[in-house]
Amino acid sequence: MKFIPFIDKTKAVDFTAATTLARRLNDDFKVSPAPPQYTVKSLIAALSAALDEENVIVIGVTNKYYLKLKKALSIVLKGSFYENKRIKEQVLAVDKDTHELYYKFMNGNVVFASEDGFYAGYAISTAPHKIIVLPLGDEKYAPMLPAVKRFILDTGERYNEAEVLKEAERESRRWARVFSVTSLLSVIAALGMGLFEVLR
Repeated sequence: MKFIPFIDKTKAVDFTAATTLARRLNDDFKVSPAPPQYTVKSLIAALSAALDEENVIVIGVTNKYYLKLKKALSIVLKGSFYENKRIKEQVLAVDKDTHELYYKFMNGNVVFASEDGFYAGYAISTAPHKIIVLPLGDEKYAPMLPAVKRFILDTGERYNEAEVLKEAERESRRWARVFSVTSLLSVIAALGMGLFEVLR
């Protein structure tokens, strides 16, 4: 998993928020952090490079760039928007004049709702890749993480400990069988040599 922060380089709080999210993700997954990006252009270039290395990419975006990133990804991926009715109701209850991109997502997105609807996380699936966008501000991502974890594990990536242990157990059994066969062949060879010596 590659983690790319998309932050304001003038705000130390953004660096701290990105580091905190990277650590939270690293509790469950093997995270490879990428350098922070400060413009949409550099982020898209970093995302393109990351997709050559990893199947799962998480972008941590600061509030300042949240709407800009959503629009840019829709242009790059040629995705059309739909209104998420539940999130629309939430955000309009708080601010009836809010920007529509707070509750619009690309068709096919998996949406990770925040507590108040604002700055919801979302995932873009373009098999075999998964791109996940999570908000950094005020740790709004915190209630989203269990759903994000389930989404990532559904990709078949073997990052969780249970899968790693199962694979190790399968490998141990396989090598035990190989060792048994090798030992049996050694015994047969030794018996054969002993018989040869007796007959000679």
